[in-house]
Amino acid sequence: MADEFPLPNSSYKELIKIIQGYGRIGTEASLADVARLTAMNETGISGNNKFLVAIGIVKGGKKKTITPIGAELATALEHDLTEEAAVKWRAVVEATDFLQNVIAAVRIRKTMDESSLESHVAYSAGQPKTPAVATGARTVVDILTAAGLLKEEGGTLIAVAPEPRPIAETVEQSLSLSDSKPSDNVIFERGVARASTRLGGVQLNIDVTVQCTPADLEDLGRKLRKVLKDFNEPEAKAEAPPQSTPAPPAPVALVNEVAEE
Repeated sequence: MADEFPLPNSSYKELIKIIQGYGRIGTEASLADVARLTAMNETGISGNNKFLVAIGIVKGGKKKTITPIGAELATALEHDLTEEAAVKWRAVVEATDFLQNVIAAVRIRKTMDESSLESHVAYSAGQPKTPAVATGARTVVDILTAAGLLKEEGGTLIAVAPEPRPIAETVEQSLSLSDSKPSDNVIFERGVARASTRLGGVQLNIDVTVQCTPADLEDLGRKLRKVLKDFNEPEAKAEAPPQSTPAPPAPVALVNEVAEE
């Protein structure tokens, strides 16, 4: 027998009502408080509380309080926001080893029919074969389906890999402007973009840090060249300024170092 894990004893629909009840109260709530709000009996709510605590939806002792992720899930469910609720359910699954193991079992087997998966859930939870446990196992399967981690295909269930989240990367860009004729160069090395241009008179060293995803790197060179062109053009127009007009100062906010040659 596997290590015991508490399963819900209600359907997915009733479990949602309990989560929404705790979410509406927001603070410590007794069984009676949630029962009044959800029009459910206290025994039904009590039978689900251990599961809700185990997956991090509520916390506490005799009185329970909704957790931050539980509150976000309750709000998404309250407004019938399917996609947002799926994201919150996935966060719950990621933080619960038992639920992750259920997904892993389906992934290893490639496919599982609903009856076999429900039996696997009950066995993995160390629970006896009873109608209440069967209901709880079915609810667990419904949660994983609502999270978008299981889907039906050809009459059986398959595990679905969640879409990868975009990973922001820090790309350092070093721009060097010195006293030769204008020229633009953009070099990419180990994820670091370095751009340089040359102007007459002043050497400018500019460091720019950009937050972007890997997909943005392809277009980064063109954008850097445009920045360099913007530096070059004003200098070309100001080659012979009137004696009475002093040269405009270098933009202090962007320049890290200014060194007259």
